[in-house]
Amino acid sequence: MNVKGTCEDKFLKVKELFDELHNTDREIGSSFAVYKDGEPIIDIWGGFSSKEKTKEWEQNTLANVWSTTKGVAAITLAHAYENDLIDYDEKVCAYWPEFGCNGKEEITVGMLLSHQAGICGSMATKAEDYYDQKIMANELALMKPLWEPGTASGYHSMTYGWLTSELMLRVSGKSLGNYFRSEIGDPNNIDFYIGLPVVEEYRVAEMVPFAKESNESNNRPNEAQIATGRGPNLLKHQNTRAWRSAEIPSANGQGCASGIAKLYSLVVTDEESKKILKDSTIETMTKERITNRDLVLDVVTRWGSGFIMNMHKVIYGPEESSFGHSGWGGSCGFGDPINKIGISYVMNNMKNNFAADGRSLELINETYRCLKGEN
Repeated sequence: MNVKGTCEDKFLKVKELFDELHNTDREIGSSFAVYKDGEPIIDIWGGFSSKEKTKEWEQNTLANVWSTTKGVAAITLAHAYENDLIDYDEKVCAYWPEFGCNGKEEITVGMLLSHQAGICGSMATKAEDYYDQKIMANELALMKPLWEPGTASGYHSMTYGWLTSELMLRVSGKSLGNYFRSEIGDPNNIDFYIGLPVVEEYRVAEMVPFAKESNESNNRPNEAQIATGRGPNLLKHQNTRAWRSAEIPSANGQGCASGIAKLYSLVVTDEESKKILKDSTIETMTKERITNRDLVLDVVTRWGSGFIMNMHKVIYGPEESSFGHSGWGGSCGFGDPINKIGISYVMNNMKNNFAADGRSLELINETYRCLKGEN
């Protein structure tokens, strides 16, 4: 395959690995990017944006990145925090009064963002309801937590989106997607959308879901996992205009690796003229909120305020202070505050995972080997 894009000579092994992933049929189409100070060190792409391999993947091809969206949402909320719109230690009901009932009265913004609220599932059965922020917010506001808030985390895989979007609406008057575009995306030319404008539809990749049997488990799910697993089969909806036009900051962000990597690089940069957030804000948003065996993910996870922290130094390279989020199917994006780089991987050939993907791990690890001069 002909790998397109740019790659500094120091990182040619990464480009070779990217090519190998395509030549061994582990990919259909994908992009991988590493940015520093808003500029590319690696920005490569290849393959096809359609399942039938009739349309080539381009630099600006957008893909549904699922929960990688959560990291972008967390950065957006940190921006609101920096501008005194929210306080991580304030109770959610101070901003959203209807939320303060049925055992949720003491839930803080920080607890909400670190999946400790205990409202990790919805009773909605139609995708059309998922597209309606008001319907979902009203349901969640009345819900009773499945566990005592603040005592454990249970990954709010979908509900995180409606919860954070309602919070942003209450404090800013804007949806989270619109706030991101107006305050962060447009001013910094970040190619990422939560709620895709129709004029951008032409460059969206077709997502290719995994086989149904690969999504089945023999384990007996707990109450939190059952709640999280309810709802419509979103894999059937992810390639529709209705899905992409909705704003669900937990799951339906449309982006490319270059846009996500650039965003994280502008968060961790040392260049004051380019920084999206102050160092003090970064310190606060990445502060550990809870570390435990997550009730839904069933792995030990360290949560910041909306970010997965790289505690095991596995999924986001060798730096423990790296932070970001990964998406169902394989995508990821994160910032490395030590090396001051943003890294992202985006693809359309989905694998059944909620955390790390083998393809991204290989590319990330090879990047760090090159960075450290080990090749």
